[in-house]
Parts: sequence; structure tokens; C-alpha cells
Amino acid sequence: MVYKCAICGREDVPLLEANIKGMGPALVCPECWSRLMAENKIIVGSTGGGCPCG
Repeated sequence: MVYKCAICGREDVPLLEANIKGMGPALVCPECWSRLMAENKIIVGSTGGGCPCG
């Protein structure tokens, strides 16, 4: 199974787990994670884990 960023669809980078306000838990690329953090759209204290896909 191929995992993709829930925001931009990228598959070529490691994904981070983010609990996004209004969306819930999702896997996102580092660029989208940074943007979501800057926009205050990530619920703090519930993110930063790596992809559970191994």
C-alpha cells in the first residue's frame, strides 16, 4: 500500500502524523505539516510521530 500526504498527495517523502483541526488524524508531508503548524491548524501535543507504515 502506498501512503500519500493527505493535503498535497506526495508519496516521495516520509510522512508525519498530524491531528488536523476539522479533519482529524492524517498523514502529511513535512512541508504541509510546517504550513499547518504556521496556520495553527494542528492540535498541539498530538502530532510529530512518523508513519506507522514501517
